Amino acid sequence: MKLRHLAALTFGAGLTYSLIEPHRVVVHEFDVALKNLPQAAEGLKIAQISDLHCSAITRPAFIAHAVQVCNTLQPDVVALTGDFVSRRNSYSHATGARIWAKPVMEYANEVAAELSHLQAPGGVYAVPGNHDHSKGNCDAIMNVLEQHGVRPLVNASTLIYDTLPLVGLDDLRAGKPRLKQAFDGIAPEEAQVVLSHNPRLLTAIADRNALMLSGHTHAGQVLLPLLPIRVKPSDVAHTPQLRGWYRQGDAQLYVNTGLGSVHFPMRFRCPPEISVFRLKSKEK
Repeated sequence: MKLRHLAALTFGAGLTYSLIEPHRVVVHEFDVALKNLPQAAEGLKIAQISDLHCSAITRPAFIAHAVQVCNTLQPDVVALTGDFVSRRNSYSHATGARIWAKPVMEYANEVAAELSHLQAPGGVYAVPGNHDHSKGNCDAIMNVLEQHGVRPLVNASTLIYDTLPLVGLDDLRAGKPRLKQAFDGIAPEEAQVVLSHNPRLLTAIADRNALMLSGHTHAGQVLLPLLPIRVKPSDVAHTPQLRGWYRQGDAQLYVNTGLGSVHFPMRFRCPPEISVFRLKSKEK
């Protein structure tokens, strides 16, 4: 076989797989140790879903499938870390989706309807992403989610099972994260879980005994071997935390690769992810 034929076959196989991978949800499970973890939170299971991007290229049926997968994991709490919809201008011209895509709020209603089926006795919580802020839609999207049983946490906090602080921050890129407001009454040394769509806020909470859950990057979405994975123009190109685990000071961060896709309905070596964290006490 000639080299050019082999190259063409390889390219074709890769292209075909990149269209299949967006429909393969993978589950990653972790044990996470936190100092000063309340006894009532020992063994608490948190499932994270991020970057759903309900849109012309990420359909509600796929989100429904992800919800079913999440429910089989039997989490105590579900954390939704933003980008529930896609900005209209995020579709690549090559897809033609800008022409036939529905208004953003129609997709917001569709994704909220699917998320209403999530099962978590400790609650389902959400923070917004940069796409959710587009055209001033953020408040409306958060309201729709709330009407379907999802509790928005925007620069606010709550207690899981009346004992473990859960903090939600607004998006760094398009919103206004207000840390003083969000962490009001929560001491840095307390065990706490923080939801922030953009992982770059890790620096701002480095003094906190926190597990921070983020998304936003899609891990690059299309990760080609031997080629750069951070494509400009995008603030993802300037985000040092791309996927997986990071630590700064007392805080630890997990960056989820997300469920949906933007620009193209393609993923390569970055499959859609649901991440699960089981909390346990850390010895001092």
